[in-house]
Amino acid sequence: MKKFILMVAREKPMNTVFRKPVSLEDYRRILEVMHEVWSMEREEIVPVHMLKAIDENGGFLLLAEADGKIVGFIFGMIGYSQENGYYLYSHMLGVLPQYRGTGIALKLKLLQREWALSRNYKLVTWTFDPHQGRNARFNFGKLGVIARKFQENYYGELHDELNRGLPTDRFIVEWWINSKRVEERLRGSDVPPSFDAIHKNAFFPIRTIKEDELRRAVRVELAEKDIVMLEFPYDIRELRETDIKAAKRWKLLFREAIHFYLSHGYIVCEHVLGNIEGETRNFYLAVKSKLSEVLEGRYPCLLYTS
Repeated sequence: MKKFILMVAREKPMNTVFRKPVSLEDYRRILEVMHEVWSMEREEIVPVHMLKAIDENGGFLLLAEADGKIVGFIFGMIGYSQENGYYLYSHMLGVLPQYRGTGIALKLKLLQREWALSRNYKLVTWTFDPHQGRNARFNFGKLGVIARKFQENYYGELHDELNRGLPTDRFIVEWWINSKRVEERLRGSDVPPSFDAIHKNAFFPIRTIKEDELRRAVRVELAEKDIVMLEFPYDIRELRETDIKAAKRWKLLFREAIHFYLSHGYIVCEHVLGNIEGETRNFYLAVKSKLSEVLEGRYPCLLYTS
């Protein structure tokens, strides 16, 4: 059995083994990670028999093991569409909270890419909540995904800690794993543009105000421009706990804006973090370009001008 070893920086050296499951106990331990990462209720956890069935019938499942226990996992299944043919659908990636920031999540994605490339897949897709800034930075900034599809309340009502009380709106992201964009992003030779470099030439359709120490979305003004910056909350979970009505309004106005731009041929291609008058704010960069241009890293020429 092939094992992958990754050394990551911590206070003490950690030897992480990436491996396939070898027993029913391994599958059961994955469920424990699911519960701790998402605080999932029992009926929302993927059962052992499904994990085993996917793993042993052409799907992808890999564990991260450290300090004598399973601390993370990633799994997916084969998908098909008329537009893209066969691809890998990556359903879940989870790392225990105390092991985040160690590089385990990134390594799991890189090993997934390696697996998919070895089987001649060109595309890996998955869903994620567009209002989660940390995930946005990881998906767009580190991996180089793009988004051309958005679904409202994709999973219906979920009761885990990430989704409780809010609609499960999702981006369906595309990771074109053999594209120039992805290869250069993973090598570090291509980096996301800074807010300072692009904001003067960008259009901001979601208008917000700072009120009662909270950044609130108040209205949407739509227009087709070369460069569009779609704002979303810095921390939707914190906002939910403070003012759930404000959190839901963010989601509703973001829906209105994203539907407009995706339906008019825009591609969401970056997550941009801006520090504006001492406040950290989240934006998605959307450009009206062909997919081939985005995957080649060719954006509007004014994108990188200040």
